[in-house]
Amino acid sequence: MLYISVIVPFVLAIVLATYIIPRILVVSVKKDLVIPSETKDKGRLRVPRLGGVSLFPILVISVGATIVVLLTFFAPSFLSTEDQTAFVQYMFGLAGLTTMYLLGVMDDLLGVSLTSKFLIQILSASLIPMSGIWLDDLHGLLGIFELPAWIGMPLTVLMVLYITNAIPMLDDVDGLASGLAMIAFTFLGWLAYQGGEPLLMTVCVAMTGMLMPFFFRNVVSGRVGWRNIYLGDTGGLTIGYLLSFVVIGFSRLGGVTLPDGVIMACFGTLVIPLLDVLRVAVTRIINHRNIFLRDNNHIHHRLIQGGMRPMMVLFTILLISFFFVAFNLIGVWSGWNLSLLLVGDVIVWLFIQVVISYFKNKNRDKISNG
Repeated sequence: MLYISVIVPFVLAIVLATYIIPRILVVSVKKDLVIPSETKDKGRLRVPRLGGVSLFPILVISVGATIVVLLTFFAPSFLSTEDQTAFVQYMFGLAGLTTMYLLGVMDDLLGVSLTSKFLIQILSASLIPMSGIWLDDLHGLLGIFELPAWIGMPLTVLMVLYITNAIPMLDDVDGLASGLAMIAFTFLGWLAYQGGEPLLMTVCVAMTGMLMPFFFRNVVSGRVGWRNIYLGDTGGLTIGYLLSFVVIGFSRLGGVTLPDGVIMACFGTLVIPLLDVLRVAVTRIINHRNIFLRDNNHIHHRLIQGGMRPMMVLFTILLISFFFVAFNLIGVWSGWNLSLLLVGDVIVWLFIQVVISYFKNKNRDKISNG
């Protein structure tokens, strides 16, 4: 059953994404649904932004087909461990994911005001704690253990909004958003296997499979003559919401089927987008700027300003992500203090920012004097 739960969604997602992406490219170009690439010469290339439109349908087909195959031919008891409560939770999550997906489609096609976008996101985020999945225990992180509902449920909504909006901000460098998401879903899929959550494992495997063609196309497209494609807000919001649902779900398995404090292992997959968004927001507040307006101050922008080529930026950030995943995984499985583990994450992150600032300033001085 394990092989079917992994192979079928993985292969099916890859095949569907490989087939659908070129057709989305054609539609995007014909309808002029493109934006300038920030990592190419200005005016040289305009990249289609509708890649994320394919994610939700492919996810539903891949996961749905896998469940049908398992129930029909291999494991009629595949979902027997899923009680009625879990079914309701998944349905709430699916409703929220659908809402976030449609919001992204509207934003990519027509544009949505910040107020409307924020209200719809709050509605979608609220569906997760309403389903019964919310942060009810931090397992000693920052000295906090059990949380009452009146604190845990609003905190869950804030975390969903935080994670969901952090992912789209990485969709500027070719392959960055899809690469980081692939790392996250691969690791979370392994956690699902360890925690005895076959359905969540199937979802994570399907997401990894469908993101691979995006990553491959954006990383090697220039060498083989293929056109790049962005995930857009549709892809970013879909990936971010699904990640938040899975991470919050895993946090409740800490001390049950997974090690106590597994929430920090999940955090390791999101260190880069979460801490980068926090740094950017604080910088904007200090400079009296609107925190909701985009600028060129994210980690990938700063690395490019430091003299790195986009391809090197991509693999540098992916390597950093691997480090944080491994660091937090080792810490949790070794029983380290979660607060100290978080402090370690922050210290490493601050050190990286100092190094980036050094090379950024050095490169700026070189250009000024050159």
